[in-house]
Amino acid sequence: MDTIAERLQYLRKKAGFETATDAARAFGWKVPTYLGHENGDRNPSRDTAKRYGAAYKERWEWILEGGPRLEAPKDDTVPIVGDVGAGARIVFNGEPQGGYDRAARPPGSSPNTVAARVRGDSMPGLAEDDWLIYYDDRVRGLPDEWIGQLCVVWISEDEVYVKKVFRGRDNGPYFLVSTGGLPPIEVDGIEWSAKVAWIKPR
Repeated sequence: MDTIAERLQYLRKKAGFETATDAARAFGWKVPTYLGHENGDRNPSRDTAKRYGAAYKERWEWILEGGPRLEAPKDDTVPIVGDVGAGARIVFNGEPQGGYDRAARPPGSSPNTVAARVRGDSMPGLAEDDWLIYYDDRVRGLPDEWIGQLCVVWISEDEVYVKKVFRGRDNGPYFLVSTGGLPPIEVDGIEWSAKVAWIKPR
């Protein structure tokens, strides 16, 4: 792996993401920026490489410079990639200056586990202000076994929610149900999803 682009591709596949777009969306990075870095159109800055290293559990120096791989230091935290606001909609942080805020890693979590921070009373009955929603195992679409479960669901690049998901008859539309009594959101398809694994106070 002689180039930064090749090393990023290797780390992304090792983390279980089929495409660069999947990884960028999962971690809240700007898709065109990350695609440019993976395609070799431009190189990431040191700060950006540090964010990639934190997400992929790899030393940022190796991403930029290559050479022998060294094990990244064990980290007992996960990145907080966004905030859950009104309507249980996630607003991702993108690439915040200085890197992501961090949260304690739950027992049994995977290297791909990330968290979103609840703001205000956006999830009444489930989580209070400043609680954390942890998720990983991002997949395309929505597995049938997750119907009726609380999931992070990505409808489009700009629409991501934490909702219970139900489906109409005969494989009809999906219904995203809020914990706060808001009307369900009806959608024809789900781009990707992740089952919520833990909900914890910060």
